Amino acid sequence: MLKTYFLELNDFKKTFTFEEIYNKVSTYRKGKVDRLQFEKDKWLSLGAEYLFMKGLKELNIDYSKIEIEHIERNKPIFKNYPKNLYYNLSHSGNMAMCVISDKNIGCDIQEITEKENILELAKRFFHPDEFKIVQNAQEIERLDYFFRIWTLKESYIKNTGKGLGTSLRDFKICIDDNLKFYINDVLNENYIFKEIQTGDSKYKSAICINKY
Repeated sequence: MLKTYFLELNDFKKTFTFEEIYNKVSTYRKGKVDRLQFEKDKWLSLGAEYLFMKGLKELNIDYSKIEIEHIERNKPIFKNYPKNLYYNLSHSGNMAMCVISDKNIGCDIQEITEKENILELAKRFFHPDEFKIVQNAQEIERLDYFFRIWTLKESYIKNTGKGLGTSLRDFKICIDDNLKFYINDVLNENYIFKEIQTGDSKYKSAICINKY
């Protein structure tokens, strides 16, 4: 089972008032929203939670009765539901994303934005083989390749919840070979990667889901 949801911020704001959603979310989410400095980020945080609420409703799960705990790097997990129910949230630009699955999962969405130092970033954070893909790409495609790789790698980080304990250079996802996954250059088949269409070409998004 895999459910994927997206939300565009402007449409969301036309449909609901801030208080309408804020009053429905958990104490944890309220606290997170309150700590955010910018109004846009507050709205996106609420939007991601709204998508989570929507997904739970489709599964006939009462959002008000769930308990969530956050492990390393704030990865959320259910405390009071079977171990075969997982979710993850992400937001960027004007889009929010939520995934719900019966297997452990991570997701990431990124707005494609111009970066003058894109090669420097790729060399610093990507596996050498991934860096070569970005480096060898035609200039018009370079941003696209960079953000494809970035979202795939970030989805794995969010799946594992290891955060800074995992070096982005120690693993690679081969975007030109059916998204095969390698850790320390050894093929690892414990995860499935998917690139998800958001409906907006200005964004890239991906998921990493446990195979077993």
